[in-house]
Amino acid sequence: MRIKLATLACTLLWFVLSALISMAFLSRAVLSAEQEFDLLATRLSEQLTQKLQVNDTILDSYAAFAMLDHQHAEQEQLFVRQMAARYPQMVSLERIRRVSQQQLPDWSKQMAARWGSDFRLHAYAAGSLAPRYPLPAWPDYYPIESIQPLTQAVRPLLGADIKHDPQLQQPLQQALRSGRASMSAPFLLREGYRGHVLLQPLNDNALLLQGRPPEQFVALVLRSDYLRPADTTLPAGMRLSLRQHGQPPTAAAYVDIPGQAHGWLSTLGFPRLQLERTLGSEAQTLDLRLDWQLGWFLLSGFERSVIFCQSLLLLLLLAVALRFYRGLLSKQQRRESHLFYLANHDRLTGLANRNLFYDRLQHAISRLNRNGKRLAVLFLDMDRFKPVNDSYGHATGDKVLQLIAARILAIMRSEDTVARLGGDEFVLLMEDVESNREADRVVERLKHAIQQPYEVDGHSIRLGVSIGIAYYPEDGMLIEELLDVADRKMYGDKQPEIERS
Repeated sequence: MRIKLATLACTLLWFVLSALISMAFLSRAVLSAEQEFDLLATRLSEQLTQKLQVNDTILDSYAAFAMLDHQHAEQEQLFVRQMAARYPQMVSLERIRRVSQQQLPDWSKQMAARWGSDFRLHAYAAGSLAPRYPLPAWPDYYPIESIQPLTQAVRPLLGADIKHDPQLQQPLQQALRSGRASMSAPFLLREGYRGHVLLQPLNDNALLLQGRPPEQFVALVLRSDYLRPADTTLPAGMRLSLRQHGQPPTAAAYVDIPGQAHGWLSTLGFPRLQLERTLGSEAQTLDLRLDWQLGWFLLSGFERSVIFCQSLLLLLLLAVALRFYRGLLSKQQRRESHLFYLANHDRLTGLANRNLFYDRLQHAISRLNRNGKRLAVLFLDMDRFKPVNDSYGHATGDKVLQLIAARILAIMRSEDTVARLGGDEFVLLMEDVESNREADRVVERLKHAIQQPYEVDGHSIRLGVSIGIAYYPEDGMLIEELLDVADRKMYGDKQPEIERS
């Protein structure tokens, strides 16, 4: 039991110490991850802020160009080419004009003369590339009248009314209300990738004084993927999303990097780092969200190897300590067993002594009280043994006693108890005795064996034996009663032997 408890204690100690070693490395790794998370959030915020400022600069420059120069198309194309070469996030620059129902015929003629006879005022439904034409009569329209650079992919957008474009309705309304630039949600561009639009009104002071809405707008079409972190690798498991300010997590995102998923077991007990930060200007207000579920992946291969080696070394030390303790315990148990043996056995013959015999007899009586069987106690006393000591010495007598003990053990069953009370007196315990005849047969065999000659130190020695039997429960219920009865019967058996002598 003590070995099992010691093994359990060593196992628990190894587990606790290994856990503490792991926690020490993990605590340092988590602290380092938190610092890295804060630095990364700051770096990403700075990058995004710079990109958004560049977008504002591009739009403001084009707005200023559009207000100062309305006729020089070649200069506008040169300006756009320079912008596109310098800012790869730019897809196109557009001009949009507010056209009333009364102005529509003249405006349509001007646009047809500029872009060709196929030019039409039209609109697009959500998720459809098929134009709606002709449009219903509305008080005013907001068609696109110029796109730079003009490609075959975007040419069908000329004449498209953004007021009824599902992607641009909201930024147009915001620009009309505020008189400032506004930003659309991300959507799929005709070029095949996701983008968004910055729309800015060209505010005419005269119109503002009259309380009338702006007549012209400029739009900057941008690639949304340009907002992705540049030259910044996100750590394993980190998620990044960039959405319009105030939009729920389910809204369309300009940038959404899901990050590498990890199982619950590899992240159990680790904290989740989260950050939400608002960036940009009034026109481009974005929410940057970072989410990082930490886990075992924070540890490098070297750190894991160190943890494993330390845990293995600790296990080996505890195993050595447990083996040493087991050796001490085994030595103590052997010493205790030897002391128990000496206290309960006869030193000369190795048989049970009086104490052990009494104990086994008491246990046997207790068992018989439960199952109702019988037992027999045999008391043996050697005849003519004293002359052996007197004639040949005590050493020879001791050897004869050892031979007698061996012969008795050879006759008795393994479950019987053979004890030496002292001198040449022996007592035997036979359990589960079915009948007196069974005990009588054992007595005959004992006498025959004991009375055979003993060859010791060149001497042939003959002895006799007297045996008395007491049965439980007929002859007594107590140990002393059984021994007294067996002793008296032994003397009764000894008397005929004396008379024959």
